[in-house]
Amino acid sequence: MKQNNFNFLRFYFAFIVVIGHLIEVSNINAFHKFAPFFSTYISVTAFFCISGFLISRSYLNTPDFKDYLKKRAARLLPAYVFIILTCAIFLSFMSKYSISEYFTNPLLYKYLASNLTFLNFIQPCLPGVFLNNASCAVNGALWTLKIEVSFYLIIPVLLYFTKKIKKKHLLFIGIYLLSVMYRNFFEYLSNLHGLEYYSIIARQLPGFMSYFVCGIALYYYFDFFIQTKKTLLLFGLIIFIMERILGFEFLTPLALSVIIFFVAYSFKRLNNFTKHGDISYGIYIFHYPIMKIASEFGFFEKYNPVLVSITIVLLVLLVGFASWHLIEKRFLKITHSTRVE
Repeated sequence: MKQNNFNFLRFYFAFIVVIGHLIEVSNINAFHKFAPFFSTYISVTAFFCISGFLISRSYLNTPDFKDYLKKRAARLLPAYVFIILTCAIFLSFMSKYSISEYFTNPLLYKYLASNLTFLNFIQPCLPGVFLNNASCAVNGALWTLKIEVSFYLIIPVLLYFTKKIKKKHLLFIGIYLLSVMYRNFFEYLSNLHGLEYYSIIARQLPGFMSYFVCGIALYYYFDFFIQTKKTLLLFGLIIFIMERILGFEFLTPLALSVIIFFVAYSFKRLNNFTKHGDISYGIYIFHYPIMKIASEFGFFEKYNPVLVSITIVLLVLLVGFASWHLIEKRFLKITHSTRVE
C-alpha cells in the first residue's frame, strides 16, 4: 500500500490545473481548442479521490487526534498563509488606489479574514486590483481548499461510524448516493433558474463527498481492488467515457477513482517521481496570481503568447520547487515526517 504513484498523480493533476487556468486567464482564442484536454474540474475531483484514501490512512495510522491535526496543519497552512499574505501586500502596488488608501480599505481586511479562514468566495478580490481582467479574483484555485479542510475535520467522525458498522460498503454507498443527489439537485436548480448561487452550493463538501468516499472505500477494500484492478479499470474507463459524452455525473466519481488507483498501483517506475521535492501543492496555490499579473500587464497581447505561456509555466514550476524546499518541507519536519499525505 505504501509503494504508490500518488505523488506523480498529484503533480500531474496540479499541472493540468495550471494549463487549464492558463488557457482561461490568457483568453487567447488559439488556446481555447485545447481546453477540453485540460479539465480543471476532473483534476480537482481527482485530488478529492486521492485525499479520501490518503487522509483515511493518515488518520487511522495516527493514534493521537492532536497529532493528526498537526500533520494536516503543517501540510496545508504554511504555504497557504504565505500566498494569501504575499498577494495582500505586494499586489498593493498594482491597485488603482494609493498605498495609504489600499491599506486602509475595509475590503483588504475582509479579503484577509475570509481567505485566511478558507472562505474565499466571501471576498475573492483585493481593492482596486486586477480590474482589467475578466474577473478580479486574486486566486481562483483556492476554492477547493475549504472543501479539503472540511473533509479533514469530518473524517474522524466518519471513520468512527465506519468502525462501528460491520457492512461498511452500505455506509459508503449511502454517502455516495446522497452526495450525487445533492450535487445534481443544485446543479439542476442552477440551470433551471440561471442562478450561479445554486451552482456554488452544489460545489460544497456534500457535493464532492462521492469522490472522497470512493477514496475511503478503496482504502478499506484495498486488497479486493488489487485483485480485480484490471477488470475494474475496463468498467471504469467505459463508464467514465460514456458519462463524459452524455454530459452527466452519476458513476463518474467511482469510475475516476478506479482509473486513478489503477495508475497509482501499476507503474513502479513512477514511485520515486518526487524524490527531489513534492511541488504539486506549491504550483497549485501559486500559479493563479502569477497568471493574473501577466494578464493585467497585457503580456499575452504584447508578446508571443506561446513564449509568454512557456515562461509562466517554468516560473510556476520554479516557485513550486522553492515553496517545497523553503516553506512546506521545513514545516513538515515539525511533525517529524516529510511523507506527504
